[in-house]
Amino acid sequence: MTVRATLAGPWSTDHSAALYRRAQQSITDGTSRATLLRKGHPIYVDHGEGAWVTDVDGNRYLDCNNNFASIIVGHADPAIAAAVGARMARGTAFSLPNDAEIELAELLCGRVESFDLIRFCNSGTEAVMGALKAARAYTGRPNVIKVEGAYHGTYDHAEASQSPDPTNWGDAAAPATVRYAVGTPASVEDEVGIISFNDAEGARAAIRRGGDRLAGVLLDVMPNRVGMPAIDPQFIAAIRETTREVGALFVLDEVISFRLGYGGAQTKLGIDPDITSLAKIIGGGFPVGAIAGREGPMSMFTRVSGDRAKVPSSGTFAANPITMTAGHAAMAQLDREAFARLDKIGEGVRIGLRSIFDKAGLDWQVTGAGSLFRVHPHTRTIRNYRDSHLSSDEATEITEFGLRMQAHGVYFIAESLGCLNLATSDDDVEHFLVAAEASLPSP
Repeated sequence: MTVRATLAGPWSTDHSAALYRRAQQSITDGTSRATLLRKGHPIYVDHGEGAWVTDVDGNRYLDCNNNFASIIVGHADPAIAAAVGARMARGTAFSLPNDAEIELAELLCGRVESFDLIRFCNSGTEAVMGALKAARAYTGRPNVIKVEGAYHGTYDHAEASQSPDPTNWGDAAAPATVRYAVGTPASVEDEVGIISFNDAEGARAAIRRGGDRLAGVLLDVMPNRVGMPAIDPQFIAAIRETTREVGALFVLDEVISFRLGYGGAQTKLGIDPDITSLAKIIGGGFPVGAIAGREGPMSMFTRVSGDRAKVPSSGTFAANPITMTAGHAAMAQLDREAFARLDKIGEGVRIGLRSIFDKAGLDWQVTGAGSLFRVHPHTRTIRNYRDSHLSSDEATEITEFGLRMQAHGVYFIAESLGCLNLATSDDDVEHFLVAAEASLPSP
């Protein structure tokens, strides 16, 4: 196998470097998204098509990030482009509701048993924040529990213990609550409890300790920063059973994991949450978020007799017709056959990587499911965040691997999260694996 020609001559990103220098004069840190910073400078995109993106220097890359798992059909998808173009000709945003919102709501509620009702917002962060506020309003309780290392957006309470390290993470049996951003109120330490992923007994104990002050438990079944390990069914059962026992809600974050199947991870894994946060793929490439769930918790967003709702929820661009139209055009293409295809190409990458690591005698591994995968520069058994936490040497090793992948025509972020879209062909998978083999560290 040989790497398909994707780079414009010897790999050069001079134009991207010049744009970054220019951006630093008017944008803090040079970019509004810290996650895009790479060694030296970010790569600036010119356009995307299908599974590929082309940068401003003319280099082509197989996109294995897909805007952090939000692109699932493919870049510049013709059906989405046609639907959005037609809708844009009629106006982009109004202070009045539109039928596109109803159509997307009906599609989503029709796919997932736990979605009695849905409400749209603008991002995954807003969706998680709204779900937690609804849990507090419904239960009349202040506190929440989340998993150590899990990312749920930029809400203070959802950020707790997002990236702790051995200096501050405390006892594994009862992890410490670590504030993330400077300026986060100290009260977060009292209002957010932390559990370890896949620790069923630890979850039961924490939920019972929370008792009549616990509003809900927030869970992502495949958290990237935890390492994307397989989730233990007993861990899910412990959360579901014990939240019911104490009268708290099970809040499921499907912002990313909704791409794992026709009805999301909850349908695939048989989870019965009270409320779910959504985003990314349901917007068809446009900014989106949604809160969906059982009628009781969702009623917190409903006005009663003309008064305001217990949890007022609005936004200038929430449920705008462009996003709703794009989301419907994307989701309508994602039938069961489409998800089977995503599973196939994702498994092809995971199996291929394992074979490459084994052939090279390299003590690396890959985790994930569906169209998601993550590479780890070690072979430790991964069940939780602490198992996957990288030493400084390991972090350098995986960052360098990502940069070499980029030089071989694959866009693969430093955190080693991989994600494929439906436009990815078998030849594209082969290209990825050849690039990966060429990017391994020297013996």
